[in-house]
Amino acid sequence: MKVFKGMMVAGLAISLCSASLAVVSNQAEAAKVVESNYNKTVTLFNKADILEYTGLSLTSSNVSSVYNELVKASTWEAAGYSSSEASVIARDFGRSYYKSVNLLQKMTYQKDLHLKVILITKGYVKAEFGLQSYYVPETPVTPEKPQEPETPIEPETPETPVAPEQSNLKKLEIQVTYTTGQQVQLQYQVNANGTIKAQYQDKSNKVQLQGSAAEEKIEGIIAGLDLKNGSEKEITSHILNKLGKGSSYKQFQFQGQFNDNTQVKFKLK
Repeated sequence: MKVFKGMMVAGLAISLCSASLAVVSNQAEAAKVVESNYNKTVTLFNKADILEYTGLSLTSSNVSSVYNELVKASTWEAAGYSSSEASVIARDFGRSYYKSVNLLQKMTYQKDLHLKVILITKGYVKAEFGLQSYYVPETPVTPEKPQEPETPIEPETPETPVAPEQSNLKKLEIQVTYTTGQQVQLQYQVNANGTIKAQYQDKSNKVQLQGSAAEEKIEGIIAGLDLKNGSEKEITSHILNKLGKGSSYKQFQFQGQFNDNTQVKFKLK
């Protein structure tokens, strides 16, 4: 009887070990690691991977909902990253809303695009993001399609406070000349590869920002503003309020371009 009991315990241990190995194997195959060394790790995620880790199918109508899941550390932990790595990736993905959402939006237009996550592990740990075309024959995209109706896409969409049309922003130029003689200019452009080119100038105060500093400054100014569908009065009032230099202007110029080829342009004096 003791021998039989021992065999059962041994068999159970082997089964648990096999199950554990199977879980590790599945996680490793979920996304495609294309580069890994002591400096960085580059991993590609396709739409099937995003569906698996967020529970949401990436479509043009719910890009903002997917974004809200990808700024959670728990999502990246589910993708196989350690808790510290997941926190870094979630933090950096959420630092630039327009850039991150634009990357996701482009993935909905082109099926072969993958979200590229570059985790820099040497020195200051940080994450960078981009897009890459990478065909993987073994990727089980087709079998996962029937799961889409089961995901809670519709209930989550109205709860998202982010305006979906903002994700289409391609280029923005604003110039304000105040009656006091002060002048502020800002330019914000989302490039085809998802990178952002930004510049902010306050000539009277000799302030000139470029790169990430200008990017954060401008995103703070336009946050909460419907650039595409807002009225001239709403846009002007919001921008002037955010700039904090008063409401008396001599000239206000606004030009916004979007990925769907629409354009909003006006000049007020």
